[in-house]
Amino acid sequence: TPEQLDSLVQELNAAKGISFDVETTSTNQMEARLVGLALATRPGHGYYIPVGHAEDMATQLQLDWKIVREAIQPALQNPVIEKYAHNAKYDYVVLQRAGLVVHPLSFDTMLGEWLDDPASRNLGLKNLAWVRLDAEMTEIKILIGTGKKQKTMDFVPVEDAAPYAAADVDMTLQLVPLLRTDLEPK
Repeated sequence: TPEQLDSLVQELNAAKGISFDVETTSTNQMEARLVGLALATRPGHGYYIPVGHAEDMATQLQLDWKIVREAIQPALQNPVIEKYAHNAKYDYVVLQRAGLVVHPLSFDTMLGEWLDDPASRNLGLKNLAWVRLDAEMTEIKILIGTGKKQKTMDFVPVEDAAPYAAADVDMTLQLVPLLRTDLEPK
């Protein structure tokens, strides 16, 4: 709701760091349409803002992206607030195409894992969260299916997309200090 967005904006503006992740209609960042944005500022809490779910998938109120963008832009461009993502280049490009430039990008957990161990087989967020945090996450195929029956995220009900997206930003936020510690010179 607009009131919940106002409350989230206050939390974002007071944060030291913000983890962000987008839900879209494609894995191709140049074709993807924004479906929702997930944000986290503290471990154990994630927020999902639905902006592009199909009408019959959004039983909860969706917010207009232009209103959301205007509300969150100051925090996501505040140079004192760090921004974190997993595979940040994808999310960054999708948001930039939607009119929001996130700045500064402070840490990418996928790159952090690769820098720590270039031979790592855990570059995907779900595997990385399992190995580093002992956290089992829902796989995307549970939401969108596979093969001929696969659908895009805009056809996933908001009630299902929200916990999935919130977990992504929560795990990313929790991974940042672990990976930073591992990357410090010893």
